[in-house]
Amino acid sequence: MHQYKHIFIYGFAIFSMFFGSGNLVFPLEIGRNTGDQWLLGFLGLLLTGILLPFLGLFVIKLHRGSYNAFFAEAGGLARLVLPLFTLSLLGSFGVVPRCITVAHGGIGYLYPQISLVAFSLVFCSATFLFGLKEHLMISILGKWMTPLLLISLFILISMGILLVPDVGLSEVKGPFAFTNGFLHGYRTMDLFAAFFFSSLIFKQIQAAMPEDLSHGKMIRAALKPSLVGSSLLAFIYLGFVFLGAHYQPFTEGVSPELILPTIAAHLMGEKATLLIGIIIVFSCLTTAVALNNIYAQYVSSLFKAQDRYFPLILFLTVATSFLVSLLDFRGIEKFLAPALEVSYPSLILLTILSISVKGHKIFKMFVFYGVLALMVYYKYL
Repeated sequence: MHQYKHIFIYGFAIFSMFFGSGNLVFPLEIGRNTGDQWLLGFLGLLLTGILLPFLGLFVIKLHRGSYNAFFAEAGGLARLVLPLFTLSLLGSFGVVPRCITVAHGGIGYLYPQISLVAFSLVFCSATFLFGLKEHLMISILGKWMTPLLLISLFILISMGILLVPDVGLSEVKGPFAFTNGFLHGYRTMDLFAAFFFSSLIFKQIQAAMPEDLSHGKMIRAALKPSLVGSSLLAFIYLGFVFLGAHYQPFTEGVSPELILPTIAAHLMGEKATLLIGIIIVFSCLTTAVALNNIYAQYVSSLFKAQDRYFPLILFLTVATSFLVSLLDFRGIEKFLAPALEVSYPSLILLTILSISVKGHKIFKMFVFYGVLALMVYYKYL
Protein backbone atom coordinates (compact mmCIF):
# COMPACT_ATOMS: atom_id res chain seq x y z
CA MET A 1 0.00 0.00 0.00
CA HIS A 2 2.86 2.36 0.88
CA GLN A 3 4.43 1.65 -2.52
CA TYR A 4 1.24 2.55 -4.41
CA LYS A 5 0.91 5.73 -2.37
CA HIS A 6 4.34 6.86 -3.54
CA ILE A 7 3.56 5.93 -7.15
CA PHE A 8 0.49 8.14 -7.23
CA ILE A 9 2.02 11.01 -5.25
CA TYR A 10 5.03 11.21 -7.57
CA GLY A 11 2.84 10.51 -10.62
CA PHE A 12 0.52 13.37 -9.67
CA ALA A 13 3.56 15.59 -9.07
CA ILE A 14 4.93 14.78 -12.55
CA PHE A 15 1.57 15.58 -14.12
CA SER A 16 1.26 18.84 -12.23
CA MET A 17 4.79 20.01 -13.05
CA PHE A 18 4.22 19.32 -16.76
CA PHE A 19 0.70 20.71 -16.84
CA GLY A 20 1.47 24.40 -17.07
CA SER A 21 1.02 27.21 -19.55
CA GLY A 22 1.39 25.48 -22.93
CA ASN A 23 -0.62 22.46 -21.81
CA LEU A 24 -3.55 24.69 -20.89
CA VAL A 25 -3.45 26.45 -24.25
CA PHE A 26 -2.07 24.36 -27.12
CA PRO A 27 -4.41 21.31 -26.96
CA LEU A 28 -7.42 23.65 -27.07
CA GLU A 29 -5.82 25.57 -29.93
CA ILE A 30 -5.20 22.30 -31.79
CA GLY A 31 -8.88 21.44 -31.46
CA ARG A 32 -9.90 24.88 -32.68
CA ASN A 33 -7.59 24.56 -35.69
CA THR A 34 -8.38 20.97 -36.69
CA GLY A 35 -12.20 20.90 -36.72
CA ASP A 36 -13.65 17.61 -37.94
CA GLN A 37 -10.14 16.06 -37.96
CA TRP A 38 -9.53 16.77 -34.26
CA LEU A 39 -8.62 13.14 -33.55
CA LEU A 40 -5.75 13.35 -36.03
CA GLY A 41 -4.68 16.57 -34.37
CA PHE A 42 -4.67 14.76 -31.03
CA LEU A 43 -2.56 11.94 -32.47
CA GLY A 44 0.06 14.46 -33.61
CA LEU A 45 0.06 15.98 -30.12
CA LEU A 46 0.29 12.49 -28.59
CA LEU A 47 3.62 11.92 -30.33
CA THR A 48 5.38 15.17 -29.42
CA GLY A 49 3.43 16.07 -26.27
CA ILE A 50 3.22 12.66 -24.54
CA LEU A 51 5.50 10.05 -26.12
CA LEU A 52 8.58 12.29 -26.44
CA PRO A 53 8.38 13.66 -22.87
CA PHE A 54 7.95 10.09 -21.58
CA LEU A 55 11.11 9.10 -23.47
CA GLY A 56 12.79 12.12 -21.90
CA LEU A 57 11.75 10.94 -18.44
CA PHE A 58 13.02 7.46 -19.24
CA VAL A 59 16.41 8.45 -20.68
CA ILE A 60 17.34 10.44 -17.58
CA LYS A 61 16.48 7.45 -15.40
CA LEU A 62 18.85 5.36 -17.53
CA HIS A 63 21.54 7.90 -16.66
CA ARG A 64 20.80 7.54 -12.92
CA GLY A 65 18.99 10.86 -12.68
CA SER A 66 21.84 12.89 -14.21
CA TYR A 67 20.85 15.18 -17.09
CA ASN A 68 24.53 16.18 -17.42
CA ALA A 69 25.43 12.57 -18.22
CA PHE A 70 22.70 12.50 -20.87
CA PHE A 71 23.79 15.75 -22.54
CA ALA A 72 27.40 14.50 -22.49
CA GLU A 73 26.32 11.86 -25.03
CA ALA A 74 26.65 14.67 -27.60
CA GLY A 75 30.13 15.65 -26.39
CA GLY A 76 31.78 17.96 -23.88
CA LEU A 77 30.54 21.17 -25.50
CA ALA A 78 26.93 19.96 -25.47
CA ARG A 79 27.31 18.93 -21.82
CA LEU A 80 28.09 22.57 -20.99
CA VAL A 81 25.84 24.43 -23.42
CA LEU A 82 22.66 22.32 -23.63
CA PRO A 83 21.65 22.48 -19.95
CA LEU A 84 22.09 26.27 -19.95
CA PHE A 85 20.22 26.68 -23.25
CA THR A 86 17.29 24.42 -22.40
CA LEU A 87 16.94 25.63 -18.81
CA SER A 88 17.03 29.27 -19.91
CA LEU A 89 14.11 28.62 -22.29
CA LEU A 90 12.26 26.61 -19.65
CA GLY A 91 13.05 29.08 -16.89
CA SER A 92 13.31 32.84 -16.88
CA PHE A 93 13.32 33.38 -20.66
CA GLY A 94 10.44 31.21 -21.83
CA VAL A 95 8.06 28.84 -20.10
CA VAL A 96 7.93 30.55 -16.70
CA PRO A 97 6.99 33.97 -18.18
CA ARG A 98 4.49 32.14 -20.42
CA CYS A 99 2.98 30.55 -17.29
CA ILE A 100 2.51 34.03 -15.84
CA THR A 101 0.66 35.32 -18.92
CA VAL A 102 -1.63 32.25 -19.09
CA ALA A 103 -2.40 32.51 -15.37
CA HIS A 104 -3.18 36.19 -15.88
CA GLY A 105 -5.54 35.23 -18.71
CA GLY A 106 -7.36 32.83 -16.37
CA ILE A 107 -8.10 35.64 -13.91
CA GLY A 108 -8.16 38.51 -16.40
CA TYR A 109 -11.14 37.00 -18.25
CA LEU A 110 -13.37 37.97 -15.29
CA TYR A 111 -11.27 40.82 -13.89
CA PRO A 112 -9.74 42.66 -16.85
CA GLN A 113 -8.86 45.59 -14.56
CA ILE A 114 -6.02 43.51 -13.06
CA SER A 115 -2.97 44.55 -15.05
CA LEU A 116 -0.35 42.06 -16.20
CA VAL A 117 2.33 44.01 -14.28
CA ALA A 118 0.50 43.80 -10.94
CA PHE A 119 -0.49 40.16 -11.44
CA SER A 120 3.02 39.14 -12.48
CA LEU A 121 4.49 40.82 -9.40
CA VAL A 122 2.21 38.85 -7.05
CA PHE A 123 2.70 35.61 -9.01
CA CYS A 124 6.49 35.93 -8.98
CA SER A 125 6.50 36.64 -5.24
CA ALA A 126 4.61 33.39 -4.64
CA THR A 127 6.93 31.53 -7.02
CA PHE A 128 9.96 32.74 -5.04
CA LEU A 129 8.54 31.73 -1.65
CA PHE A 130 7.46 28.25 -2.81
CA GLY A 131 10.78 27.76 -4.58
CA LEU A 132 12.65 27.96 -1.29
CA LYS A 133 10.91 24.77 -0.12
CA GLU A 134 11.53 22.08 -2.76
CA HIS A 135 10.36 19.06 -0.73
CA LEU A 136 7.25 20.88 0.46
CA MET A 137 6.52 21.75 -3.17
CA ILE A 138 6.52 18.09 -4.30
CA SER A 139 4.33 17.07 -1.37
CA ILE A 140 1.78 19.84 -2.01
CA LEU A 141 1.70 19.06 -5.75
CA GLY A 142 1.11 15.35 -5.27
CA LYS A 143 -1.28 15.40 -2.33
CA TRP A 144 -3.43 18.48 -2.80
CA MET A 145 -3.10 20.60 -5.93
CA THR A 146 -3.11 17.89 -8.59
CA PRO A 147 -6.20 15.98 -7.31
CA LEU A 148 -8.11 19.29 -7.15
CA LEU A 149 -6.93 20.21 -10.65
CA LEU A 150 -7.88 16.80 -12.07
CA ILE A 151 -11.34 16.79 -10.50
CA SER A 152 -12.10 20.28 -11.82
CA LEU A 153 -10.86 19.50 -15.33
CA PHE A 154 -12.75 16.19 -15.35
CA ILE A 155 -15.98 18.04 -14.48
CA LEU A 156 -15.35 20.67 -17.18
CA ILE A 157 -14.55 18.09 -19.87
CA SER A 158 -17.54 15.93 -18.89
CA MET A 159 -19.88 18.92 -19.12
CA GLY A 160 -18.35 19.85 -22.47
CA ILE A 161 -19.09 16.36 -23.80
CA LEU A 162 -22.62 16.16 -22.37
CA LEU A 163 -23.60 19.68 -23.47
CA VAL A 164 -21.79 19.67 -26.79
CA PRO A 165 -23.48 22.23 -29.11
CA ASP A 166 -25.20 21.07 -32.27
CA VAL A 167 -22.93 22.91 -34.69
CA GLY A 168 -21.08 21.60 -37.68
CA LEU A 169 -17.33 21.24 -37.32
CA SER A 170 -15.13 23.08 -39.77
CA GLU A 171 -13.71 20.83 -42.49
CA VAL A 172 -9.96 20.38 -42.32
CA LYS A 173 -7.59 18.16 -44.31
CA GLY A 174 -6.13 15.24 -42.37
CA PRO A 175 -2.42 15.94 -43.04
CA PHE A 176 -2.83 19.54 -41.88
CA ALA A 177 -4.58 18.41 -38.68
CA PHE A 178 -1.87 15.88 -37.80
CA THR A 179 0.94 18.35 -38.55
CA ASN A 180 -0.77 21.06 -36.52
CA GLY A 181 -1.00 18.75 -33.51
CA PHE A 182 2.57 17.54 -33.97
CA LEU A 183 4.04 21.06 -34.13
CA HIS A 184 1.97 22.35 -31.22
CA GLY A 185 3.35 19.45 -29.19
CA TYR A 186 6.79 20.93 -29.87
CA ARG A 187 5.68 24.22 -28.39
CA THR A 188 4.71 22.70 -25.05
CA MET A 189 8.50 22.19 -24.59
CA ASP A 190 7.73 19.14 -22.46
CA LEU A 191 10.70 17.16 -23.82
CA PHE A 192 13.01 19.86 -22.45
CA ALA A 193 11.18 19.84 -19.13
CA ALA A 194 11.26 16.03 -18.93
CA PHE A 195 15.06 15.97 -18.68
CA PHE A 196 15.03 18.09 -15.54
CA PHE A 197 11.76 16.98 -13.93
CA SER A 198 12.95 13.37 -14.23
CA SER A 199 16.20 14.24 -12.47
CA LEU A 200 14.31 15.97 -9.64
CA ILE A 201 11.82 13.12 -9.15
CA PHE A 202 14.41 10.34 -9.58
CA LYS A 203 16.63 11.73 -6.83
CA GLN A 204 13.71 11.95 -4.41
CA ILE A 205 12.55 8.41 -5.22
CA GLN A 206 16.15 7.19 -4.85
CA ALA A 207 16.39 8.79 -1.41
CA ALA A 208 13.20 7.02 -0.33
CA MET A 209 14.38 3.56 -1.51
CA PRO A 210 16.75 1.11 0.21
CA GLU A 211 20.41 1.84 -0.53
CA ASP A 212 21.10 -1.69 -1.79
CA LEU A 213 18.34 -1.57 -4.44
CA SER A 214 19.70 -2.48 -7.88
CA HIS A 215 19.75 0.07 -10.70
CA GLY A 216 17.25 -1.99 -12.73
CA LYS A 217 14.75 -2.11 -9.88
CA MET A 218 15.27 1.61 -9.27
CA ILE A 219 14.44 2.37 -12.91
CA ARG A 220 11.27 0.25 -12.72
CA ALA A 221 10.25 1.97 -9.48
CA ALA A 222 10.80 5.40 -11.09
CA LEU A 223 8.98 4.50 -14.32
CA LYS A 224 5.66 3.75 -12.63
CA PRO A 225 5.02 7.38 -11.57
CA SER A 226 6.06 8.48 -15.08
CA LEU A 227 3.40 6.22 -16.59
CA VAL A 228 0.78 7.63 -14.21
CA GLY A 229 1.71 11.22 -15.05
CA SER A 230 1.84 10.57 -18.82
CA SER A 231 -1.55 8.79 -18.80
CA LEU A 232 -3.18 11.68 -16.97
CA LEU A 233 -1.71 14.15 -19.47
CA ALA A 234 -3.00 12.09 -22.42
CA PHE A 235 -6.51 11.97 -20.94
CA ILE A 236 -6.65 15.73 -20.35
CA TYR A 237 -5.18 16.49 -23.79
CA LEU A 238 -7.82 14.34 -25.47
CA GLY A 239 -10.59 16.18 -23.63
CA PHE A 240 -9.10 19.59 -24.40
CA VAL A 241 -8.69 18.88 -28.13
CA PHE A 242 -12.34 17.73 -28.19
CA LEU A 243 -13.48 20.94 -26.46
CA GLY A 244 -11.39 23.14 -28.74
CA ALA A 245 -12.94 21.57 -31.86
CA HIS A 246 -16.58 21.44 -30.74
CA TYR A 247 -16.67 24.89 -29.10
CA GLN A 248 -14.75 26.64 -31.87
CA PRO A 249 -17.65 29.03 -32.72
CA PHE A 250 -17.53 30.42 -29.16
CA THR A 251 -13.77 31.03 -29.20
CA GLU A 252 -13.38 32.50 -32.67
CA GLY A 253 -10.98 35.44 -32.46
CA VAL A 254 -10.20 34.79 -28.78
CA SER A 255 -6.49 34.94 -27.86
CA PRO A 256 -4.98 31.52 -27.02
CA GLU A 257 -4.66 32.05 -23.26
CA LEU A 258 -8.38 32.92 -23.02
CA ILE A 259 -9.80 29.85 -24.82
CA LEU A 260 -10.24 27.77 -21.65
CA PRO A 261 -11.90 30.55 -19.58
CA THR A 262 -14.21 31.32 -22.54
CA ILE A 263 -15.36 27.69 -22.83
CA ALA A 264 -15.72 27.42 -19.03
CA ALA A 265 -17.87 30.56 -18.94
CA HIS A 266 -20.13 29.15 -21.64
CA LEU A 267 -20.54 25.80 -19.89
CA MET A 268 -20.53 26.74 -16.22
CA GLY A 269 -21.28 30.43 -15.87
CA GLU A 270 -19.08 33.19 -14.49
CA LYS A 271 -18.99 31.95 -10.88
CA ALA A 272 -17.62 28.61 -11.93
CA THR A 273 -15.27 30.36 -14.32
CA LEU A 274 -13.67 32.05 -11.32
CA LEU A 275 -12.93 28.61 -9.90
CA ILE A 276 -11.44 27.52 -13.23
CA GLY A 277 -9.37 30.71 -13.29
CA ILE A 278 -7.99 30.00 -9.81
CA ILE A 279 -7.15 26.45 -10.89
CA ILE A 280 -5.33 27.80 -13.98
CA VAL A 281 -3.31 30.09 -11.71
CA PHE A 282 -2.29 27.23 -9.40
CA SER A 283 -1.52 24.95 -12.34
CA CYS A 284 0.80 27.54 -13.85
CA LEU A 285 2.25 28.31 -10.42
CA THR A 286 3.28 24.70 -9.80
CA THR A 287 5.08 24.50 -13.15
CA ALA A 288 6.74 27.91 -12.62
CA VAL A 289 7.93 26.94 -9.12
CA ALA A 290 9.44 23.67 -10.36
CA LEU A 291 11.18 25.25 -13.36
CA ASN A 292 12.51 28.30 -11.50
CA ASN A 293 13.80 26.07 -8.72
CA ILE A 294 15.64 23.79 -11.16
CA TYR A 295 17.01 26.77 -13.12
CA ALA A 296 18.28 28.50 -9.97
CA GLN A 297 19.91 25.26 -8.78
CA TYR A 298 21.66 24.88 -12.12
CA VAL A 299 22.93 28.49 -12.10
CA SER A 300 24.17 27.97 -8.53
CA SER A 301 26.11 24.86 -9.53
CA LEU A 302 27.42 26.54 -12.70
CA PHE A 303 29.02 29.35 -10.69
CA LYS A 304 29.82 27.04 -7.75
CA ALA A 305 27.86 29.31 -5.44
CA GLN A 306 27.57 28.39 -1.78
CA ASP A 307 24.19 27.31 -0.45
CA ARG A 308 23.63 30.59 1.34
CA TYR A 309 23.53 32.39 -2.02
CA PHE A 310 20.75 30.19 -3.43
CA PRO A 311 17.90 32.53 -2.28
CA LEU A 312 19.61 35.44 -4.06
CA ILE A 313 20.06 33.44 -7.28
CA LEU A 314 16.44 32.25 -7.10
CA PHE A 315 15.33 35.86 -6.63
CA LEU A 316 17.28 36.97 -9.71
CA THR A 317 15.80 34.20 -11.88
CA VAL A 318 12.28 35.07 -10.69
CA ALA A 319 12.92 38.79 -11.32
CA THR A 320 14.02 38.00 -14.89
CA SER A 321 10.83 35.96 -15.38
CA PHE A 322 8.83 38.99 -14.26
CA LEU A 323 10.47 41.25 -16.85
CA VAL A 324 10.08 38.78 -19.75
CA SER A 325 6.42 38.12 -18.85
CA LEU A 326 5.63 41.73 -19.72
CA LEU A 327 6.05 40.79 -23.41
CA ASP A 328 2.72 38.89 -23.09
CA PHE A 329 1.93 35.43 -24.48
CA ARG A 330 2.26 36.22 -28.18
CA GLY A 331 5.45 38.21 -27.69
CA ILE A 332 7.09 35.35 -25.81
CA GLU A 333 6.04 32.85 -28.49
CA LYS A 334 7.68 34.95 -31.21
CA PHE A 335 11.19 34.21 -29.95
CA LEU A 336 10.44 30.77 -28.49
CA ALA A 337 9.11 29.23 -31.71
CA PRO A 338 12.28 29.69 -33.84
CA ALA A 339 14.51 28.41 -31.02
CA LEU A 340 12.41 25.25 -30.73
CA GLU A 341 12.26 24.62 -34.47
CA VAL A 342 16.06 24.63 -34.61
CA SER A 343 16.89 22.71 -31.43
CA TYR A 344 14.09 20.15 -30.99
CA PRO A 345 14.88 17.69 -33.85
CA SER A 346 18.49 17.14 -32.74
CA LEU A 347 17.46 16.63 -29.11
CA ILE A 348 14.75 14.17 -30.16
CA LEU A 349 17.30 12.08 -32.05
CA LEU A 350 19.79 12.27 -29.19
CA THR A 351 17.09 11.01 -26.81
CA ILE A 352 16.17 8.09 -29.07
CA LEU A 353 19.80 7.15 -29.71
CA SER A 354 20.66 7.33 -26.00
CA ILE A 355 17.90 4.80 -25.29
CA SER A 356 18.48 2.47 -28.23
CA VAL A 357 22.27 2.60 -28.72
CA LYS A 358 24.88 1.95 -26.04
CA GLY A 359 28.23 3.62 -26.55
CA HIS A 360 29.08 4.92 -30.07
CA LYS A 361 29.49 8.45 -28.72
CA ILE A 362 31.12 9.80 -31.90
CA PHE A 363 28.15 8.57 -33.95
CA LYS A 364 25.72 10.29 -31.58
CA MET A 365 27.72 13.52 -31.75
CA PHE A 366 27.76 13.37 -35.56
CA VAL A 367 23.97 12.88 -35.71
CA PHE A 368 23.26 15.58 -33.12
CA TYR A 369 25.41 18.31 -34.66
CA GLY A 370 24.52 17.26 -38.21
CA VAL A 371 20.80 17.65 -37.61
CA LEU A 372 21.36 20.89 -35.69
CA ALA A 373 23.34 22.33 -38.62
CA LEU A 374 20.64 21.27 -41.09
CA MET A 375 17.92 22.97 -39.02
CA VAL A 376 19.96 26.19 -38.73
CA TYR A 377 20.55 26.15 -42.51
CA TYR A 378 16.88 25.49 -43.23
CA LYS A 379 15.66 28.20 -40.84
CA TYR A 380 18.13 31.02 -41.37
CA LEU A 381 20.18 30.47 -44.52
